[in-house]
Amino acid sequence: MMRLPLTSALALCVSACIAPSVVDPADRARLVDPADRTWAAAGTDDVPGVYVSTHLTGAVSNVLLKVVYLFEADGNYTGAALVDTAPPHFEVISGAWRMVGEKLVLDAADPAGVEIADDRSLRITGDQGQVVLRRELSQ
Repeated sequence: MMRLPLTSALALCVSACIAPSVVDPADRARLVDPADRTWAAAGTDDVPGVYVSTHLTGAVSNVLLKVVYLFEADGNYTGAALVDTAPPHFEVISGAWRMVGEKLVLDAADPAGVEIADDRSLRITGDQGQVVLRRELSQ
């Protein structure tokens, strides 16, 4: 199995059958660009949860379509990435995570910067690019 770089993060695509509908413009939520958020260094207690990517940049965005991570408070993680191949496919990894100062380390990968926003999103930045992850569930 191919190991993806840390910031490749991993994705899980969950599909559901939803009937099409029209939403009144007043009821639509505004999408917030990652650059518009206020980011601060994340600590160990900020990381546990389930996250889905909302924004990928750098080399990682040339390979991945979507990523999902589950970071457990005990230091374990699991994730999946929807890899942009013909046809697209999922790759799954799991292992251990830890914080070293203000850096996130997955297994023996190079440390990556990790920041948290007011809405509890995480932004992970490493040599291969950056991923912004929306928190779906707290752990």
